[in-house]
Amino acid sequence: MLRLVRQTAWTTPTKPLLRITLSITNDGGSTITDPVVGWTLGPKVTSRDQYESTLIEGPAFAASADTEPLPSDLAPGGSTEHKIRIDTSETGGITQDDSGVYPLQLELRSRDQPIAAITTTAIHISQDPRKPVKFSWWTEVATPVAFGPDGRMIDPGFEAILQSEGGVVAQVDAIARLLRADPSAPVDVVISPAALDQLRQARDGYDRSDGTSVPADAPAPRAADETLAKLVEIAAAPGARLHAMPFAAPRLPTLSSPGLRPHLHAQWQMGDEAFERIIGERPDPTVARPPGLAFDQASVDLLEARGVTTILGAADSVERQPQPNGFAPLPAATLTTSSGRSVSLLLPDPGAQALLADPGLREDPVLAAQVVIGELATIWKEIPVPRPDVARGLALDLFPDLPTGIWDELMRRLSGAPFLEPVHAGDLASEVEPPPVEATLGASAPEVFTPEYAKALVATARRVAAFGSIVEAPAGEADRLRRSMFYAEASQYVDNEGSGRIWIDAVNGVIDRTFSRLKPDTTRRLTFTSPTAKIPLSMGDPGGRVLNVRVELASSRVDFLDGNERSVRLDHANQVITFKVELKAAGPSNIDVFVLSPNGAVLTRSVLRLRSTAVNPTALIITIGAGLVLVGLWSRRLFRRRNP
Repeated sequence: MLRLVRQTAWTTPTKPLLRITLSITNDGGSTITDPVVGWTLGPKVTSRDQYESTLIEGPAFAASADTEPLPSDLAPGGSTEHKIRIDTSETGGITQDDSGVYPLQLELRSRDQPIAAITTTAIHISQDPRKPVKFSWWTEVATPVAFGPDGRMIDPGFEAILQSEGGVVAQVDAIARLLRADPSAPVDVVISPAALDQLRQARDGYDRSDGTSVPADAPAPRAADETLAKLVEIAAAPGARLHAMPFAAPRLPTLSSPGLRPHLHAQWQMGDEAFERIIGERPDPTVARPPGLAFDQASVDLLEARGVTTILGAADSVERQPQPNGFAPLPAATLTTSSGRSVSLLLPDPGAQALLADPGLREDPVLAAQVVIGELATIWKEIPVPRPDVARGLALDLFPDLPTGIWDELMRRLSGAPFLEPVHAGDLASEVEPPPVEATLGASAPEVFTPEYAKALVATARRVAAFGSIVEAPAGEADRLRRSMFYAEASQYVDNEGSGRIWIDAVNGVIDRTFSRLKPDTTRRLTFTSPTAKIPLSMGDPGGRVLNVRVELASSRVDFLDGNERSVRLDHANQVITFKVELKAAGPSNIDVFVLSPNGAVLTRSVLRLRSTAVNPTALIITIGAGLVLVGLWSRRLFRRRNP
């Protein structure tokens, strides 16, 4: 197996030496005898299609070549590194007076038989470009939902990423190093606030789902703490622009329906608050990368209404117009909202994005970084000196799941390439000529929750709102429940609603326990010997919380002499409230007892049973009076019958 360890990104007339370090491993079962390493430099490529073809097939022919023997045979399982030096000023295959991109094949042979080969790219810059390509790149900082509703680590993969300092750790570290070297370098970072929340939980130490504990000074929490500190450092750099997603990075189409749309606005609000609390600055709201790159016309309308002027899309978000001579497609388009206003849509280069996603290249990060910069250099060479009224543009989306080793290699190349002129994503569309043309989003299968899941989200949100309206202390408990409910709307649960329901169930469990404890004691049947009395109600146990509720009574057989409603501040168990009542009649009576939130939501309902053995004087007088009237009428009738 061959693997690229290091390679000079590009050569120039003043720095003509191309240095390559190659890792060679014998994965076979027999010894590689008389091994040699050969390199073959192909002719300069003239188009992207030709360039991408050479990466697969190798150079069409050898413009220059050489071989170098390894010092010894390579036994099974053995590994070695070999360094190659190519002086491009003396190599006839590279044109000295013109910049260009050349395929370079590296091959391992044994006794003149090829064993393994890889194709990389040699880039030669003959002079400073007169007009570099306008270039924007961005990346998304995101993590899986690694902690469950109870605060325990449920995704050991996240812990492994932190311990190995890969994934988000390597990504953020590379961005921080880039900005330390050049604080003004234009950098756009899209951050999932839920990722900040996951890193925060990991930073403080945590319990795993198996019950074991991880202290705050363990490797994983330390890596999380350092990553958060570097994000704060990145935010302070003058060249960095940070943009926040909605809190749990939900797919926008899942929350664009009327019933769930308020959830999206609440997600944005909580996301901005979490971002500012942890990073110390407010995010830039003018640029947005839809979570999962999923968006439709309704999503575009919502983004524009929020103040977004630039949407970061996928390479295939819209169909792009073919360019003359098969040149690279334009990096931007415009989308019109339902209100008639427009937003810019940035579109990464499809060829470069395909190389970043290639599984084979991902196994060799240095090779991946070099061939990506070769793709961009090839696009630049399509029109090396454009007309004065043309400013070419390129965009690139660096996937958050790129291999650890690619970040430094790729960012160093992107930031230092003389043929690229870095600009912020929010500025690219306005700086390229010809300007972006209007595009239309294609029809796609909607990414939405099932009606049952959406209904559960709406119902849970209402219950959380009711809970938040009654809780005075402890502070922040309602926000924690709201945050848990938002996690149930995360992108990863669109196709996995069963896992998302653990968040819904956990929230409802807390609310159910709290509300059930509010119920007054109505188990004892009260008996009164007087028509007027005071009804005592013993309230439940608030469970260490301070709650503000309303208690309301209702009955058709009872008059409430001092009102049927009480506002109660519950701060301990068995608080007693009283109602002065008058029973309209003897015998049993039922009173409905409601515990309500301040906004009128019913939290509990129970029935208080009464019995009165007293005779109501007013009722007695009315009854006697009615009886006397009846007697009088009967007597009068009898008298008339007897009188002839």
